[in-house]
Amino acid sequence: MRKILLVTISLLLFGASYAQLNSGLVGYFNLDGNLVNSGSASITAASFNTSYGSNFFGVANKALQFGGTTSSYAAITDNGNLDFSGNFSICFGVYLTSTAINQGFYDNGLNYGGVGVWFFAPDNTLRLNFKNGTIGAVGALQPNQWKVVCAVRSGSTISLYVNGVQVASGPEGTTGISYPNAPVLGQMYYTATGGNYNPIANGSKIDEMRMYNRALSAAEVAQLAGIILPVSLGDFSAVKNTSGVLLSWETFSETNTAYFEIERSSNGTDFVTIGKINAKGNSTTRQLYSFTDITPANGVNYYRLRMTDINGSFSYSNKVAVKNNSQLISISIFPNPVSSILQVQIPSKQNSMASIVISDASGKVVYRQQAPVSEGNNARSIPVAGLVNGLYQLTIERNGDKQTRSFIKQ
Repeated sequence: MRKILLVTISLLLFGASYAQLNSGLVGYFNLDGNLVNSGSASITAASFNTSYGSNFFGVANKALQFGGTTSSYAAITDNGNLDFSGNFSICFGVYLTSTAINQGFYDNGLNYGGVGVWFFAPDNTLRLNFKNGTIGAVGALQPNQWKVVCAVRSGSTISLYVNGVQVASGPEGTTGISYPNAPVLGQMYYTATGGNYNPIANGSKIDEMRMYNRALSAAEVAQLAGIILPVSLGDFSAVKNTSGVLLSWETFSETNTAYFEIERSSNGTDFVTIGKINAKGNSTTRQLYSFTDITPANGVNYYRLRMTDINGSFSYSNKVAVKNNSQLISISIFPNPVSSILQVQIPSKQNSMASIVISDASGKVVYRQQAPVSEGNNARSIPVAGLVNGLYQLTIERNGDKQTRSFIKQ
């Protein structure tokens, strides 16, 4: 199976060692046929009506599998070590067989101001709750695909990452916290409704459960994604230049990776293949790839990568959109209003770094990133699903030039 780590170039500006990833790791269940905790704290677990299924690599008895009922779950005895009131990080691999129902992944006092990570079916969102404040990422999980989920609380901000890429971020709530019940995996729990509810779908699995008493950095989350499940699909870069649209991406490691198919769409939904690049197959060092679309369509072009293994299994990268307009001299954003992903076009006369900042109506910064830009029209995808609905300002500064655009999150 694929062993590939594809991240945005901005993450290369940060470093995270494997030793650092053990710092603050109070609970760690690798779920390799047992519920042994390898974390530093006194935390144990017991499962009920579960089994062990295959992991990402197809190896048997390597992931905790659930039966799809309220009687199928794992209960954790944490001795208070998971009763977080400060920063924390909850990271795990998850495989869903269905997204048609509400499903609880990790619940420790969600209904009492505590921590909860779950899937809400009516609006197709992966959600994180803390202090009764909730953020959500639309379409972040798909059935029959392994994904790496990380929920992080840093200061008063809570964030969700999928496969090492931030998909939602926003303020926590203001409700007081209590932890009257034991944490559970594969369920949600609320005494007032009779206990367990919203079980994870039948046949779904959780693997490599990690709990930290600190906030992981974005770089650590990206690295951890490659450790938990050796796949992390993120944005790849796109630049409109005189030759067409240059697409660039990189991998940090590959195992049995066959090829990349480059796909293009004019509406962001219906894609066609426009090229194919063979992968290195097996590699433990950084590999760089590129492809130029010499005949982009007029208007907006959406691109994504379909990454295929030797055994025929595949997964998709995030989408990036480029406006085919060589005369673009100022930043451009679309769609506006936006609900999930804001596409940003950044023209640049030279290779440099750009500062990207989003602030709300009160001036509070809710998103900040440093990103490399190349000569030409650069495309960036910014997840905004976790922002509260309202008016925002996007400011981009590069080469001494600062430009601001307003957009509405709805």
